[in-house]
Amino acid sequence: MKMTDAFEHQSFYNYKENFITIDCRDIEGTRCYLDDLAKEEIQKRIYEFSPTGIHFIDSGNYHYLSLLWLQKVKEDFSLVLFDHHPDDQPPSFGQITSCGGWVLEAKETLPNLKKVFTYGVGEEIPVEDIPMDLPLYISIDKDVLSTECSVTDWDQGNMTLEELLDSLKILFKNHRIIGVDICGDSGENAESGGKINNQTNAALFDFLSENF
Repeated sequence: MKMTDAFEHQSFYNYKENFITIDCRDIEGTRCYLDDLAKEEIQKRIYEFSPTGIHFIDSGNYHYLSLLWLQKVKEDFSLVLFDHHPDDQPPSFGQITSCGGWVLEAKETLPNLKKVFTYGVGEEIPVEDIPMDLPLYISIDKDVLSTECSVTDWDQGNMTLEELLDSLKILFKNHRIIGVDICGDSGENAESGGKINNQTNAALFDFLSENF
C-alpha cells in the first residue's frame, strides 16, 4: 500500500508475480492518525482483498493499517507484533485510530483477537513458547531492527535482520499463519534509506513468499 513516495525508491517488488499496489497517496487525513472519512475510503480500496498473504504498508506512520487487515480475520487468532513501540497508547483525542494506539484498539474492538505477543519493547516469552492453539497474524515494523538493517521515521531497536528471520522461521514451523504485514519504510528519508530498506524488504518478501 502506497501512503508516501517511499516505494518509488525501491525495486524489490517490481518483478514479483501477483504483487498488487494499492495507491492511497491521494487520501487526506492519514498521517499518524486516521480520520473517519479516510478510514472509510481505505476500507473500500482493500474490500476485495483477504488478510491472507503479505502486505507492505509503507511507513510506520501508517501502522494502524494493520488494524484494517485484522478486522478482516473471521476466526479466533493471536497477533505477533515485532515493533520497537507497543502501539497500545490511548488516543490523544476522541476515539481516533492512530499509529501509536492501533494495538489497544484491536484488543478492545476485535472479539476474535485473543492474545498479543510483542517483540522489541522488552521481555516477552520466546517465540517457540507461543501457544499453538490458535493461528497467528504477524505484524512487523522495521523500526524493531537496528539502523544497519533499516531506515525508518522513528527511533529504532537493535534486532538484526537475521534474528527477525530466525523468529519468523520458528513461527512458520510451529503455527498456521493467516497473514503478515510489514511497515517501517521512511517517508522523510525515502531516498537516502531506499537502498537498505529495499534489501531488507526483499529478504523478508523472499522468505515469506517461500513459506506461504
